[in-house]
Order: sequence, then structure tokens, then C-alpha cells
Amino acid sequence: MDTNMTFRMDSEIKAQMSALCKELGMTTSTAFNLFANAFVRAKGMPFPVNIQEAESTPTRARMMADADQILDQFAEDYRRMAE
Repeated sequence: MDTNMTFRMDSEIKAQMSALCKELGMTTSTAFNLFANAFVRAKGMPFPVNIQEAESTPTRARMMADADQILDQFAEDYRRMAE
């Protein structure tokens, strides 16, 4: 069963996320679903949450590598479910 969620976020972040998702060939809904699935699989945040010095602006290559890693993990999950 599908469900809807509503939440608030900064409009500039939303615009940047939408643009990045478009570059990656996905919708923001798909990106949030990827995060939700990763969150459930990891039983928590699928990435470290800590206090550290801010990194310089991530490169496009780094963002694409991160997206590829997430998509590879989901591809494994879908293959397992198909078996």
C-alpha cells in the first residue's frame, strides 16, 4: 500500500535537491524512497551523523559516486527480492 507524507524543508534545499535528482534521472519522491529503504535496511541513518568540520563543496564526481553506491545497494535488494 502506498502512503503520502508531508513535511517542511528549506525551499532552496528543495530546489537544489530537485535539480540534482533531475540530473540523476529520478524524482525527489524516488530519492526519498531510496533514503527510506536505506534507513530501514541500516536500522538507522544510512550514513554517519556526527559533528565535524564542514567539508568543502562536494564535487559532482563525489555526488555521482555516492548515488551509484546507493543504487548498487538497492539493485542487490531488488535482485534478492526477485529470487
